[in-house]
Order: sequence, then structure tokens, then C-alpha cells
Amino acid sequence: MSTPVIDVRGLVKEFPNGTRALSGVDLQVTAGETVVLLGANGSGKSTLQKCLTKLVRPTSGTVEVLGTEVCTARKREISALRKDVGVVFQKINLVRELSVLTNVIHGSLGRVSSSRNWFACSARSEQREEAMEALERVGLAHVAGRRVEQLSGGQQQRVAIARMLMQQPRVVLADEPVAALDPRAGRAVMDLLWEVTEEQGLTLICTLHQLEIARDYGSRVVALRDGQIDMDTHMSRVAEEELEGLYTAEDEVLHAL
Repeated sequence: MSTPVIDVRGLVKEFPNGTRALSGVDLQVTAGETVVLLGANGSGKSTLQKCLTKLVRPTSGTVEVLGTEVCTARKREISALRKDVGVVFQKINLVRELSVLTNVIHGSLGRVSSSRNWFACSARSEQREEAMEALERVGLAHVAGRRVEQLSGGQQQRVAIARMLMQQPRVVLADEPVAALDPRAGRAVMDLLWEVTEEQGLTLICTLHQLEIARDYGSRVVALRDGQIDMDTHMSRVAEEELEGLYTAEDEVLHAL
């Protein structure tokens, strides 16, 4: 078996108020693997993802990502790691008043440190061409000059994926990337995310809440319950009632509101 690019062992996270979000999580992910992360609200999904890049500092255990021991790494090492980890957020986090092309060029700032890349009009031709290629890949080259606020939610999430591609990451963390989209736009974004990560051989961990989408797109599924791994298997081996059992009736009602 190949060496994992993500290796989490005995991970515990306890917050100052006494809440234990993670209780001894073990997770290994190999290069190029796609993992769907499931669990009810409060199960520890987001905390686990944030621990991978030290956005949340673990209480104990070890977290190694792309050869960096996250728990003991210094600020410079964490900054270098984050350049190799692309993130697709539920809240899209684009600069709505700026052009689509400028937003995508921003994805290069971690590897091409230049104030010229803050705006498309001043960016170097190499970055402009690369950003246009990324937009072409997500089917939005024709709107490069528009302001982001003029696009639909689904289009904005595709711009966010283009920005992530511009980063040239090795690992992608997607945190409920379609939760705010209508079903049709959501599936278009999921198709695109799966396609580009496969094309480039990227490692993907995608947190989802919608069971139907998880069933359709998931290969390996890792489920958390009360801060612990409750399931780690191939999606084809999971019965529907097992998936539904991950969520309480109260949680499903809250998520639907």
C-alpha cells in the first residue's frame, strides 16, 4: 500500500468550553483518492478538515499532510503546506465586486507573490493566460470580464473551482460545496469537481450533507458520529438505512430549514 498523503492518528480536539469535537480519530488517505466525509451537524466533520491545515489546533494526536507534521509545524511550514491544499468552501468567498478573471488570478498569489496579481489588468501575461485556461476548463471563459456579483450561485462556485485550480494544489478539501445551490446547479458543480480532481490526480476530501449526492458521487465514504469514525468503507457496501442512521430526525429538520 502506498504511503498516505494524509495520515491522522489518535486525533483529539477539545475546545476551551469543554466540548470534545474529535475523540481519537484515525484516517489515512492515499494520493489521488477521493473521500466523501459524512455525519450529522456537530459530528466533527468541519473540525477534522480544519485540523488538516491547522486552522484548528488539535489537542492531541498526530496529523501529517503531504509530509508535514501539522501539530508541531512552525508558521512557515504551515504556510507552505496551505499552498498545496486547495479549499472549496460552502460560502464561496469570492470578491464579488471584482471581475471573474481577477478572482481566478488571485488563486496564484500563494505561489507567485506579486502585487501585480491583485488585478487582472496588471497581472503578468502568464498568469492571465493560465487563469483563462482555468476558466475555459470550468466553462466560464466567456464571462471573464464580468463582475462576480453578476453571476448565479452555481457559476460563482465554478469560478471558485477555477481559482482553486490556479493554486495548483495537490490536495483539495471541499466543505459542503453545493449546500447553498439548487439541485441542478449542485450536480453540475459536483460533476466538475470530480472531473478536475481526477484529471489532475488530486486527492480530494469532500464533506457532504445530502445523502443522495453522497450516494451518487462517493466511492470511499468516511462517516463521523460524536467525534469518532463510525464508518469507513466503499459506498457500494453501505445500505441506505446505514446512511440515514447517521442523522437524527432533529438534525435533518434543521438542515432542511
